[in-house]
Amino acid sequence: MEIVCSTPGFTGLQHGLIASTGLNTKKEVVFAKHFQHPSYTLSLRPFCIPRDMPAIYSWAWKLSRAANTVAASYLYAGSSDFTRSFMVLLNNRVAICQVDISAADKDELYDTYPTSCGDYIIRLLMNTNRNTVRPLHLKALQTCMEYFFMFPEIRQVIAEPEVDNRSYNEILLKAGFKLEERIYNQYAVCNLFVCTRKSFISD
Repeated sequence: MEIVCSTPGFTGLQHGLIASTGLNTKKEVVFAKHFQHPSYTLSLRPFCIPRDMPAIYSWAWKLSRAANTVAASYLYAGSSDFTRSFMVLLNNRVAICQVDISAADKDELYDTYPTSCGDYIIRLLMNTNRNTVRPLHLKALQTCMEYFFMFPEIRQVIAEPEVDNRSYNEILLKAGFKLEERIYNQYAVCNLFVCTRKSFISD
């Protein structure tokens, strides 16, 4: 049994996902969902560089080799008109994963996959080094998707995990993402998944 409590960013839904979170300078929680048995809450808040970069470094130690570059990318996202970064927290304390959402027509994926108005790209960095999906990470992705689909401008969400990232591929399938094709970018071979409101599995 789940009790859902959603609290959209203070600018309101009418301004859209990117606008509403971009103005959220106090880093308040923009969405929260409570679960029972066991009892816990998952919440989303905008990414904060000073507060969140240490966690990112600990999850992906290779990023620490280019700390200035990584921090600059999050700073850019914070003022961007087409992308937003969030942290998903367990009980407003422990960071579970970091999530980016961006308009597909302004994303690098646009060069390799035909997108249209209403398509958004999601990217996840999970707080785990395991090769299996933890239920908490699946719930974190589902909570993010529930929040994103509250915004009418989002028609479908696209993900492009690397083919050999088994846990990322599995968690997308469990949340209702459908495999479309395999694509080749300049970094790796990736699977391309698409999720719509109809295919989304909320629990």
